[in-house]
Amino acid sequence: MRLFIAIDPSAEQKTSLQSLLRRLSGSLDGVTWVRPEGLHLTLKFLGEQEEGILPDIIASMDKAAASMAPFNLQFGGAGVFPSPRRARVIWSGIRAGAEEVSYLASLLEKALAEKGFPVEKRSFIPHLTLGRLRRPQPGERIERLLDEESSFATEPAKVRSMRLYESHLSSRGARYTIVKEILFGKNRGK
Repeated sequence: MRLFIAIDPSAEQKTSLQSLLRRLSGSLDGVTWVRPEGLHLTLKFLGEQEEGILPDIIASMDKAAASMAPFNLQFGGAGVFPSPRRARVIWSGIRAGAEEVSYLASLLEKALAEKGFPVEKRSFIPHLTLGRLRRPQPGERIERLLDEESSFATEPAKVRSMRLYESHLSSRGARYTIVKEILFGKNRGK
């Protein structure tokens, strides 16, 4: 099973993100854009795992969620990894809720490490991937687009849970199935 843990944008946020995707896709060629149903903020990519490890993953998610209260999340702006001149990934950042997302990711990282999962060596940067560039683009064009979208913002939405997803890869792109949803703090058990 190819697994990851993520937060989903609200339906209203997905609509705003789809508008951003349309604007960006009209300006860039050679990009594999994320389908609207695939938009998510990855907290931890777990990769290929045996089904027998699911109880450990879910226990780790439960442990991290117990310390979290629901929080407001707002996506905004656009950026690229690693840089405009060598862009490989286009993303939308976080305008509100970045501290909470980073804290949740660190709780997950610690809880999963206690179960024997390898610790991520790279720093966690909260973002929502919009597309992946298949070939280089002129850096000036990328910089201009990022400037044009600097004021982009979704409406804030309350985040009450995180989800464990299974990713199914195919020639038509990735399809995601929810394995388990874990509610935060006071919402647990409801």
